[in-house]
Amino acid sequence: MSLVIRQATLADSVLLKELGYRIYPAHFKHMWKSESELDNYLECEYSLPVIEQNINDKNISWYIAEIDQPIGFAKLTWQATIPNTDISGVLLNKLYLAPTKTNQHYGQLMFKKVIDLARSNGKKFLWLEVLEQNERAHRFYKKQGMQYISDIVFETESQRSILKLMGMCI
Repeated sequence: MSLVIRQATLADSVLLKELGYRIYPAHFKHMWKSESELDNYLECEYSLPVIEQNINDKNISWYIAEIDQPIGFAKLTWQATIPNTDISGVLLNKLYLAPTKTNQHYGQLMFKKVIDLARSNGKKFLWLEVLEQNERAHRFYKKQGMQYISDIVFETESQRSILKLMGMCI
């Protein structure tokens, strides 16, 4: 079965919410020290009002990856400046697959689609943020050709984390 990656519309808002609330915790729940902070994050990222606002924003696009059913999603911000730099480009906010669909090359196909979309929109640079402790994502993005740019330290009520900024010319 072939992978289809399509741009989400407002009609997909409920689906994106469901995918976000199911897929994100399946991969990252263990990294959160507090259940309430995870719940707050999910609400801030995947609530219907947030998703609908994003879809209506011309600088943001959501994409749904499907085979026989939805298996993942991606979110792009078309123009974003890398913190503490003067470098800007496309920010890959999210690229997530259902846990049962990882290690089947769907992530690589989605990443290739992101590159193709960025290039077709005249963009020259792609960047993203990866939690320092997310070693699997580091390996994946390095394999796709991304390199480390810098780090950002942030603190929540219960933990201190480091985001690794990665980028590549496209």
